[in-house]
Amino acid sequence: MQGKANLQGELLHVTLENYPNNGTVTKHPVEKEGGGSITDHVSVDPKSVSIKGILTRNTNEEVETLISQLESWHKAGTLLQYEGRRIMSNVVIESFDVDTDSKNQNGFSFSMTLVKIQLAKSSYQKSYKPVTNEGRKQTKNPNTGKKYHLVRKGDTYWGCARKYGTTVKQLEEWNPWPARVIPIGVKMRVG
Repeated sequence: MQGKANLQGELLHVTLENYPNNGTVTKHPVEKEGGGSITDHVSVDPKSVSIKGILTRNTNEEVETLISQLESWHKAGTLLQYEGRRIMSNVVIESFDVDTDSKNQNGFSFSMTLVKIQLAKSSYQKSYKPVTNEGRKQTKNPNTGKKYHLVRKGDTYWGCARKYGTTVKQLEEWNPWPARVIPIGVKMRVG
């Protein structure tokens, strides 16, 4: 008995559809006498369908074009929709075999396995933070043209003088804090 099926718009004459329900059960041996095994996990394989049938078209060239299309989908892992006795979307061709025999003179016998895949959505989301150099950023006062430095732990007049090309004496004149007691978090004039 032959039925018609459709794979992504291509007509297939299907003689057999098999929908296996396979999975894996993990087993761990128990070391005690006569212990047997402990089963602690079951994982189910993705849904699939194995189909067999005949690839026919009006001309031999059309059959060859169909075979090339199926091989291309197989090689590229193209997402397809299968409509036979059941409808399955998001399937890929896992295996595809073509045979010739004396019973089928106008086409080829074929067997194919389609496997349903689950598309995962990424939980990764890009987020951009502006890059800052706080504590090292030179800010100019637009009114005066003066430069300031945000004081961080460990900053000294001597280190800032070297960094900004001035002298310790000049920094002491511009800023009200004694050299050994520069508060953290204040804006120190450096230019």
